[in-house]
Amino acid sequence: MSSRVYDDIKDAITKVLKSKYKRELDLNWTFPRSSELGDISFPLFKMSKELKESPQEIGNFILENLPKTDIIEKSALHGGFLNIFLKKSEFFSKLLNNIQEQEKYGASRVRSNERIIVEHTSSNPTGPLHVGNVRSSIIGDVIGRLYKFLGAEVNIRYYVNDLGRQIAPLVIGYQLVKDEITPDTKIDLWVGKLYAIMNTLFEINQIKNLMESKGNKADGKSSKYELTEVEIAEYESILENEDAENKISSQLNKLLRVQSSLKNRIPKLYTVLYEATNENIADLNSQTTLYVKKFQEGKDKEIVSQFRELTEKVLAGHIETLKMLNIFIEDYDWESTYAWSGEVPQVLDELSKKGYLRHDDKARLLLCDKIARETSYKTKYDIKHELSDLIIVNSEGITLYVCRDIVYHLHKLDKFDATYCYNVISKQQQLAQQGVKLALYALGKPEIADKIEHYDYEYVSLVGRKMAGREFEYVTPDEIYELTQKEIYEILKNREYQQEQMDEIAQKVSSSSVKYHILKMDPQKTIKFDVKKAADPNENSGPFLQYSFARALNILLKAPDKGIDVKEIIDNANSIDLKIESEAEWNLIKMIEDLPHVLIKSLKTVKPDSVANFTYSLAAAFHKFYDACPVLIAKEAAVLQTRILIVYSTIKCLESLFEVMGIDILEKM
Repeated sequence: MSSRVYDDIKDAITKVLKSKYKRELDLNWTFPRSSELGDISFPLFKMSKELKESPQEIGNFILENLPKTDIIEKSALHGGFLNIFLKKSEFFSKLLNNIQEQEKYGASRVRSNERIIVEHTSSNPTGPLHVGNVRSSIIGDVIGRLYKFLGAEVNIRYYVNDLGRQIAPLVIGYQLVKDEITPDTKIDLWVGKLYAIMNTLFEINQIKNLMESKGNKADGKSSKYELTEVEIAEYESILENEDAENKISSQLNKLLRVQSSLKNRIPKLYTVLYEATNENIADLNSQTTLYVKKFQEGKDKEIVSQFRELTEKVLAGHIETLKMLNIFIEDYDWESTYAWSGEVPQVLDELSKKGYLRHDDKARLLLCDKIARETSYKTKYDIKHELSDLIIVNSEGITLYVCRDIVYHLHKLDKFDATYCYNVISKQQQLAQQGVKLALYALGKPEIADKIEHYDYEYVSLVGRKMAGREFEYVTPDEIYELTQKEIYEILKNREYQQEQMDEIAQKVSSSSVKYHILKMDPQKTIKFDVKKAADPNENSGPFLQYSFARALNILLKAPDKGIDVKEIIDNANSIDLKIESEAEWNLIKMIEDLPHVLIKSLKTVKPDSVANFTYSLAAAFHKFYDACPVLIAKEAAVLQTRILIVYSTIKCLESLFEVMGIDILEKM
């Protein structure tokens, strides 16, 4: 990447200062608050204290000794700042050279010595992706794209959580009805229905077993998988004097509500599943525990096949959703693989021998604070508070997913010979992710732990809707995409498009609407997804960006009708007498120059949202230019040619930014 004009000026001033003070001085540039004060500004206050000279004295010395260059128009002192005004035509000429030297403007090899793993999405295979975990997909995708654009080798991975306890009732239910009922919707969404129903049957069975274990069996006539109001009243009467009455009563009433809701909303599937479970499964709770243990052992080929069959169906649905958003996975890691490797017991044994596990009957808890204190973890990560213990084996003696995660990360970086790894996982997983790193420290593998970063993010919801997978209350990316697409069709229906052309535009604009609306927000802030705003081309939205590109391109496509040879202007940019007349032109040119540095900074701070917001600012600046500076009807040749080159440069910028964000380019909207 070519040197930046601002840094060249800084270097020149640094040499001037060194000639007098015989040492390197801390000098930084910034942009003035107003263009009337200049294009670049150097604060002199800190230097003034260090040298015990006034800013005026230092500034005057610089002004007297700064060599004349072809880029500086004039310099002036203002309130302790040295302000530089640039020669606009020379600045733009240098920028054009940079743009034309690169196949993709802003792309570089600054990260070429890095090999990066980005793991994202990694959703439980119990139903469709929802709008919350697709935030992981979008953030992870753009982090990976940024690294690739800046020269790194990148590997995108998906960790398939196929071993969770919640999957077992789902597998049992699926096997009971798979030959009887044909899915009536996209496979992962249909499996979500199964999950909601089987989980409800499981929880009803579980709470009834709990009541029986207390010797409190109601006299109701319902089965072990069904609740009635009469039965709940009987339970509450029995529980009246127990301390746990309020909690159990609340759970019973919630289950009754969910049961009623699912019966009404998914009546056929609910009836078939309920009857099949009631007839064939004596105790779903015990059967679930048996399935989980057998699958974790990996020796029962039939059960392994059943789990894998269902998981692969759901995963296919997830992949279809991600493809809709231009998000692609390169490699898949299966949680079950690490359970079957035999390494989990070895890891637990080693942690226990080192005194880093607390035994509580069959349960095992990782002593997080002890590990952090006895290793360098607390110092390295500046942790002042006490860390809570983390359950990694439950009271039934079943290992939890953290155990497999520890083993997974012992090998994960080796899979790609990675120098660093981002796990883009929700904020709710902070303790588990920290537990994995602490366990690696405890196992004497800090060099692995330090290369792993949990990139967390906050919750996403849809305006006016709630989410609860266990109640089949989903807000899926597919649904948001469809709602957005309806908004787009409403906008397009009065325009002169062939149906095929309209469909293509609607598809690409809907994808950008969903992706950009999530991406532009700070990952540490919750989002209420607003479909109308996401699809509105007059808002800070994906459609606004795509329209900006189409509008810029349309200028160049119309130029030949006016007898303007755009290619000749671009090819001969170096010999054109550039003429910049307005503030709108100049502001846009300066933003275009900033693009490569915005990308580098975005990756350094790992803020993919800053790419999105810069793109919006650039597009907004282009529209101001468009309104203030007519291009094709400019009367003076130098002005017309300069504006053609500004439009060309804007297009090159947007092409690069769209690639980094995974947003489709549209030539017409």
